[in-house]
Amino acid sequence: MESSNPRTRTPQCEATVMQILLTGPAGLFRDGVASLLRLYAADADLRVRDALAGSDADDPKPDCIVMDGDALSRSGPEYEALRERARATPLVVLLGAARRPDIDGLIADGVAGCVEKSASSDVLFGALRVALAGGVYFPRAFVAANSVAQGQHGDASPDPDTHARLTPRQIEVLALLARGRSNKMIARELDCAEATVKTHLTTIFKALNVASRGEASAAAARMERVRETQVTRAIDGQVSLGRLLANMESQRYRAGEILFRKGDASGELFYVEKGTVKLSELGIELGAGTVLGEIGLFSPGQRRTSTVVCKTDCEMRTVGAADAIRLYYQEPEFALHLLRLIVGRLQADKARGS
Repeated sequence: MESSNPRTRTPQCEATVMQILLTGPAGLFRDGVASLLRLYAADADLRVRDALAGSDADDPKPDCIVMDGDALSRSGPEYEALRERARATPLVVLLGAARRPDIDGLIADGVAGCVEKSASSDVLFGALRVALAGGVYFPRAFVAANSVAQGQHGDASPDPDTHARLTPRQIEVLALLARGRSNKMIARELDCAEATVKTHLTTIFKALNVASRGEASAAAARMERVRETQVTRAIDGQVSLGRLLANMESQRYRAGEILFRKGDASGELFYVEKGTVKLSELGIELGAGTVLGEIGLFSPGQRRTSTVVCKTDCEMRTVGAADAIRLYYQEPEFALHLLRLIVGRLQADKARGS
């Protein structure tokens, strides 16, 4: 979580100018934090305000908000502004002390991180990276206190399967987080609001006694319920191939164009995003969401087993052999989906030949 090079820029900085909003009472502390934020992202557009409530609505939407939290009152307008802004923007609160009731309340209200004012600059930078990546950062002292409390009950290294009282929905969220999904991607796959995902993650992090997405993923790898959920999603056809293949090359084909012929060398598989294709020898038509060419790609001779023609204009993503093998090993759901697809098609071919 900590960086040996505090000047390392985040991906957001490289693509566009990062917008950072810093709020809090004027003084040496705020000036010092402002200097650190400029060190964290040298090219960032840093705006400083006395308060979050009533800040200039014409300002560009910030990528991140850093806030002095010691003057917050849960019934005041500043806290209402925090709740509203935290729904859409990663918000990190700086606190004089890591008191559990304060942190629980802030995280429950959507804050993406809490950092003690006594922490180092590296800790602040780490918290910002976690928040910008869609995670939730807990102060080290807060996590340590939880660990000590568990240790007093003879449970210093809890087994996540027996001690994490997570609901089935939270297990689904954790299973997707363990596969590297962002909050936005998890929300899309589970058809829920991104704020709901953040709330689930808050509960998950506390239950697993972890402070980062990486630690949560490591805990998930030891949880049988998570593995079962991942397998179930693959078996039930809930694997989003479009998402998995989003970075692969996309090509367009015209109606009547031959994608490949039976007996051709096979060095890639295809994912149909739009349109309809026809397997000539079998007279079968397949539409969007279909994978083609997987049998030839994984067979010993790597030869096409059918001729495929575009019945309509089509748009497809192409996955080379090396990328397909990489996905096979890195994404168990993808591997299981392919295995089921190959076995199903071989069984169908056998049935047609009998």
